[in-house]
Amino acid sequence: MIAKNIKGKSFKGCVSYVMHEGATLLEAEGVWAETNPDIIRSFAMQRSGRREIKQPVGHIPIAFSPEDKPRMTNEFMLKLAKEYMQEIGINNTQYIIVRHHNTDNPHLHIVYNRIDNDLKLISVNNDYKRNIKVCKKLKDKYNLTYGKGKENVKREKLNDPDKIKYQIFDAIKAALPYCKKPSDLKSLLKQSGIETEFKLKRTTGEIEGISFKMGNICFKGSEVDRKFSYANLKKEFQKNIEMEEKRQKEAQEKQAKQAEQTQQKTTNKTKKEDTLRIGGVKLTPEQMQTLKDGGYIFLENMKKKDGTIISSYVFFDDKMEKLFLSNQPPDTMVKYGKYEMRLMDKKRIEAGFVTRAKVKWWGYGNYAHPYLWKENQSDAEYKESWGDPRKAKEEKIEKKPEVKQALSNDLKKNRGRKM
Repeated sequence: MIAKNIKGKSFKGCVSYVMHEGATLLEAEGVWAETNPDIIRSFAMQRSGRREIKQPVGHIPIAFSPEDKPRMTNEFMLKLAKEYMQEIGINNTQYIIVRHHNTDNPHLHIVYNRIDNDLKLISVNNDYKRNIKVCKKLKDKYNLTYGKGKENVKREKLNDPDKIKYQIFDAIKAALPYCKKPSDLKSLLKQSGIETEFKLKRTTGEIEGISFKMGNICFKGSEVDRKFSYANLKKEFQKNIEMEEKRQKEAQEKQAKQAEQTQQKTTNKTKKEDTLRIGGVKLTPEQMQTLKDGGYIFLENMKKKDGTIISSYVFFDDKMEKLFLSNQPPDTMVKYGKYEMRLMDKKRIEAGFVTRAKVKWWGYGNYAHPYLWKENQSDAEYKESWGDPRKAKEEKIEKKPEVKQALSNDLKKNRGRKM
């Protein structure tokens, strides 16, 4: 339920508007209601007793939420209108209550004479606050739907000055998250054609009020919305400052933590590589480098977990994550799928690793180096690419940190160098 108390000069214009074709006259009090001219003359006769009053017309449109439409019978709407008038202080005067049917929102119009039956003026001073209070009271009393804020108002149906007010509202709402001081807001609103003016204290020169102007129409901040008074805007500026400080602090802490983790990993990796042993045999720097370069070495007198002593060729996948053993030289060429490739490449592919294989290639030289892999270890055939398929996958993972973390956890869980 939303109401607005409007003052006007002409009963003729107001009555003609609300009593258009299709409107329903719910009740008339103190006027001859046979025709529109009769209603207008009735208002004018009583108004003539106080000709010094420049705005004798009282006009109150009251709209209700579409959710309440099933309840809005003529009788119920009339009851709400009369209770509203009683609460707001409109009594002992002429009035008509008219229902309109031209929108999805059930709504009616009250037209009343501000010159009452005793020729006293009905005051509308402070009617803005009284209107809000009365609407809330009636909504609570009859369990009517509360509005969902200015965001859901249909802008295309507004006329000036309300149209301008909502344009200013939308612009402030969009700009405010990026403002830490009044000048920020002023600069951003200027880009939308809105002028910002500040009211300064005479004694200190500090800002104590704010208003917004678009074209020839100007509103105080609180008139656009209560949350846009200068006092409330200051609170938003301070929140934005605190949020930015918090973000910067978190970013610095995250950066420091990542640097520490990277350093620790580098230290651990260097330490591990410097002291790497396979089957109890300590590798020389030359052997370590050969394995890092994707090659293989032959180690003697390695001890298995059961105590057995063996000698074997050894090599890793290109990430140094899994150890492979072979009784045959790993560069022995074997037929596997469509290619003839090294035995070590075949083992890496079968173990589920993306492998830059060395394959026999006729017509373009002796060998080629495609990337070969299986989506699943149980697949009968491997896939092929001339570019590293992991790069595109890593780019996608970078955009999805949760996927990256899941894969990292999976690698840690399954990583091992088993004899």
